[in-house]
Amino acid sequence: MRLIVLFLILIAAGALAVGAFVYIDAGYVMLSWENYTVETSLWMFLVLGAIALLAVYIALRALLVLFGSDRRFNEWRQRRRSLRARRQTTRGLLALAQGQWRRAERNLTSSAKDSDQPLINYLAAARAAYEQDKSEATDEWLKQASLSTKGSDLAVGITQVQLLQSRHQNEQALAVLISLREKHPRHAYLLKLLVKTLQDLEDWVALNELLPTLRKATKIPDEELRKLERNVALQLLDRARHANGGQGLTATFDGLGRDVRYTSDVMKSYVDLLLETEQEEKAEEALREGLKHVWHDELVEIYGRLKGKDANKQLLFAEQQLKERPNDPLLLLTLGRLALRVNDLEKAREYLKTGLSIRGLAELHAEMGKVMLAEGDETLACEHFQLALGH
Repeated sequence: MRLIVLFLILIAAGALAVGAFVYIDAGYVMLSWENYTVETSLWMFLVLGAIALLAVYIALRALLVLFGSDRRFNEWRQRRRSLRARRQTTRGLLALAQGQWRRAERNLTSSAKDSDQPLINYLAAARAAYEQDKSEATDEWLKQASLSTKGSDLAVGITQVQLLQSRHQNEQALAVLISLREKHPRHAYLLKLLVKTLQDLEDWVALNELLPTLRKATKIPDEELRKLERNVALQLLDRARHANGGQGLTATFDGLGRDVRYTSDVMKSYVDLLLETEQEEKAEEALREGLKHVWHDELVEIYGRLKGKDANKQLLFAEQQLKERPNDPLLLLTLGRLALRVNDLEKAREYLKTGLSIRGLAELHAEMGKVMLAEGDETLACEHFQLALGH
């Protein structure tokens, strides 16, 4: 407030000083050109001169504005364009989220050049064009996205892969992924997209080759990675079973990683496939080795039904396992079956009796019935068969 008052006082003082000079002597100025003469006082000439200079200045500024050379005007205009572009981009993204593909594409592309982040505009526009089945426009917006921002090739490529996957165009997606992986071999998200594409294509061989890289380069949870490994292993075994009559099953199984090879589901699948291809002796050998690494009730029960080259060797192996698992009813069932197979009825009876004292399984009663029948006790055999049927 004080500054305003001081400013007004200075103006008043200046006006009084000028008025005093004008009163003392107004001065005289005459301008002559050919037949024209202009006469005025000095002070009026100065005022008119000042007005003329101001008019020239205003005219020059107007010309600069007209031809776009004024910095402040350009800055203002750029701010206006940026604000308009942000609003239009927002409308375009909303239209995209609402499935209004045509409107989204129009808003996003028209505001891209003035947008702070043109990459986002072009990538979203590519999605909108793709949803309209406009392949040429999709390629064009992806190209513009790549050109708009340095180092955006990966983002553009990933967007292209996602678009292709959404339409199940997995062969094309795989081609893009292979190209991207040459430049980014350990990019975690890129590898996840590659896994999904290979799964959709059921390319289990390629997935198996990719597993070592996944273990090192990605942060996939251990359980998820183990599940993927088991699924790949099961698919490879199934493929081997249907090739050359299953002759490549063993080679495929041996080629699997040790951790996945000796899991219950992979081990069971391998044994079942060997049995399907009439390789029972090989199945017994494989399961005997597998039980040293993975112990599972279903595998133990299967082992008792397999006929290997040497039944006595099978029985000896099972008896060795009993030292660590004396109260395992399924192991005792397996021992009873194997003892019955080698015609050692006394051993079979003892194993089955011990098993029944732990758990009255129907299978134990059924095998005990066979033992009783072999010993000639038909009455007791019938009782055990009835108990087996009653479960």
